[in-house]
Amino acid sequence: MNADETAAVVRDEPEWTGVVSERLRCCVCGGSTNGSEDYVLVELTAPFSDARQWLGAHAEHLNSLLAEGFSVEVHQM
Repeated sequence: MNADETAAVVRDEPEWTGVVSERLRCCVCGGSTNGSEDYVLVELTAPFSDARQWLGAHAEHLNSLLAEGFSVEVHQM
């Protein structure tokens, strides 16, 4: 398989993004999450409001910020 065929295969594979139209950059490191197997999408909501905020992150980076006893697990969909 040459480089052009490899690129075509990668583009043809579906990439889960959740409810947003594309993957978001990691909110911790600011780096790209494209192709990351530990990508997580976090939804924040506010009580008494319809407002929603979406954050993308590498699970490992998000775990480094969480308080003891909290963790993010990634399950392949």
